[in-house]
Order: sequence, then C-alpha cells, then structure tokens
Amino acid sequence: MYYGYCCYTKEDKPLGWLYTFSCDTEYAWTNKDLHWCKRWKTERGAKKHFEHYNSRWQFKSQGGYLKIEVMYEISEPEFTESRRQKILEEWGDDVVIQPQNKSDEKSPTMSFCPKAELLEWLEEERTVDDNAEPESDASLLNRKLEKLRQLEQKGF
Repeated sequence: MYYGYCCYTKEDKPLGWLYTFSCDTEYAWTNKDLHWCKRWKTERGAKKHFEHYNSRWQFKSQGGYLKIEVMYEISEPEFTESRRQKILEEWGDDVVIQPQNKSDEKSPTMSFCPKAELLEWLEEERTVDDNAEPESDASLLNRKLEKLRQLEQKGF
C-alpha cells in the first residue's frame, strides 16, 4: 500500500495520480503508468513533501489542487531478476562482463605481499610533500617502478 497525490482540477474533478519528469520540473498526471507516480510508503512521508508539490501543481493546473490518498495496488514493471535473466539469455554473459574487464585493463588493481625488508626499505624511501604529508603507498610504488623501468632501459 502506498500513499500518493491525486490531482484535481479547480472544479474538483479528479484527473489521476501526480508524476514528474524532466528532472522533477515538469508535472503531469496518469492513471495507467502508476510506477511513474510520486508515492510514499507512509502518510507521514507524503505529508512531508505535500506543500511543495501542491503549490507547483496549483500553478501548473491553474487553480487545481492535490490530495493525499491511498493508491490502489500497482504492479511494478518487470525489471527484476526475470528481466535481467532474459537479457543475459539474449546477449550472453560476456556482454555484461566485458565492460568490467575493459575498465580493469586501463587501471588494473594489483595485490601482493612484500617481504619485511622491502617494506622497511620502502618506508625509508618514502618522501614528504610540501604540506608535511607522507607519500601514499601507490605513488611511492609507482615512483620506484618508474625508476626501475628507466634503469632497465639503460641496461643496468
């Protein structure tokens, strides 16, 4: 059960349930696509925003008004697990996983556990910036790996 805003004209004629679009700036009403509508699980939640929506609806409808009413049961659009399953069956799992892999190629995350002597050496090599902040682990490792790469290119 939900609470929603029922739209009325200034002649007290019910139109339907309020919904918004275009980043919450345009107001309209519907009786068909109720999953678009503004709705709250509690009456208190609906009352909390009522003045804002009512004043905007009065302007849009040139004198109409909103009323908080219990919405009849609505069926949610089928974009749940069954919809996801249909997409996976049609396109295959690799389509869903592929974008994840592309982003990992650009900036891979690596994990390793260096020896204790290497950790001590890295702490000695860590620099401090102008704000007396120590260099981050990532920037320290990147700096040292870049230095190693340059030394290898020179033939050391």
